[in-house]
Amino acid sequence: MKRIFLLLAIITIIDPSAIHAEHATIILPNIGKVSLDFQPVPDSAENYKSIKIESAGKSIRFTPKNPIAYITVDQKEKLSRGLWGNPSGVRLDPSRLFFRGEFTSDSQPHTLLFFVSEGYASEASPLLVIGFSYLGEPYKVLELDSFDLIAFQQESDNTALILGKKSLSQVMGGDGGNGSQAPYATTYDPFAVYVLHVEGLAAYSLAASKRYNEEHYVWAGSHSREDYAVFYNLPKHSRPVGAPASKLEDLLGTAKVKSHQ
Repeated sequence: MKRIFLLLAIITIIDPSAIHAEHATIILPNIGKVSLDFQPVPDSAENYKSIKIESAGKSIRFTPKNPIAYITVDQKEKLSRGLWGNPSGVRLDPSRLFFRGEFTSDSQPHTLLFFVSEGYASEASPLLVIGFSYLGEPYKVLELDSFDLIAFQQESDNTALILGKKSLSQVMGGDGGNGSQAPYATTYDPFAVYVLHVEGLAAYSLAASKRYNEEHYVWAGSHSREDYAVFYNLPKHSRPVGAPASKLEDLLGTAKVKSHQ
């Protein structure tokens, strides 16, 4: 009985959030062991308010604007929480608390850690990216309030690119959606490209963004627009087509035009 009372006394002294703290350990090339400790949001089993990273003898705590999310296995829950699908160029850590991406610059390997937060309604998920200096010290590379990560890729000029959308496209008309073969149209939401130099911050590049959108999407400026639409699967067009939203009925023909809020 005394042991039970002693145990209860100890529990009341310990910070409850520390009991549920999550921990992960990874090994990085040229750096070695890196420890990550996540401080949970009170009364939440899947969101963390801060992360302490220990690397190369340094211990730094990062507190993002938005809590870091645990990436659930359940696809329906993942969708309801506004979490990413499967971005190319990164892999999910076994802890399911972050994605890991690697690139090479000046013949040296470098690692980035991507932390995602829950998205809301039709908004993209917030993003936090942590990198490591040549000495192994962690630092914040990029933090965005909304960013649907599409890919992380190596370039040939000692840089790496972080690609995604700041806002999610909404279907405006037609009988279709992502993966559909039927003609349909969405709001204009361009891809944004952030260029990363070693030991530097990731910076938005208008030129790289314009080039990527012209090659893979359409280009009508760097900001999302509802007065401009992107059309998919139009006859005689193998790529998306951009046009004013007023052209919905003309370009979609008899396809049903949906009211867009």
